[in-house]
Amino acid sequence: MIGYLRGQLHQVMPEGILLETGGIGWLVRTATNRSWPEPGAEVAVYTQLVVREDALELYGFTRPEELRLFTLLRGVNGIGPRGALQILGAATPDQFARAIAAGDTAFLTALPGIGAKKAQRLLVELKDTVRKSRLINGPVAAASPAGDKDNDEVLAALEALGYSREEVAPVLARARQELGSGATTTALLQAVLKTLGQGGGF
Repeated sequence: MIGYLRGQLHQVMPEGILLETGGIGWLVRTATNRSWPEPGAEVAVYTQLVVREDALELYGFTRPEELRLFTLLRGVNGIGPRGALQILGAATPDQFARAIAAGDTAFLTALPGIGAKKAQRLLVELKDTVRKSRLINGPVAAASPAGDKDNDEVLAALEALGYSREEVAPVLARARQELGSGATTTALLQAVLKTLGQGGGF
């Protein structure tokens, strides 16, 4: 099992990075939002090898907490390694773990690839595990019961403006985390539009 790699960053690609160690170039799949130094710099990644019927894929993370969450997500029925990587690209381990611990389905359904049913599955399968995982720093706030409705309204408004759910979801998840459970639909919409207008996101 390859658990950790340190080497020279050879190339950054849409699907990940090419990391050279001892003359071997490793294709490591990483979250698309990661910022990497210039090629030639030394980098380190925590890795997990995923064995598929038709391929071997190496997934890499800059922090051990991300690897821990990736492993937890892969254990949930209906979430594959690439789906887990998408989630990690939209939320930090602490943000995700807090949402699970608080039962915040509004935050979860704002993540890419997560609908209402899958959010409930995440809560059922991960709530106890996350509480014991040490992924959360500090106290956990209760989720807002109006959160789901607010998320749906924001997503609908932005889709009407021509944005895709995949483009909006991670930005909305971050805005909800930053503004808190009491944020209104208007405040969330303004925050997301401001970020999108700046070309921002995660």
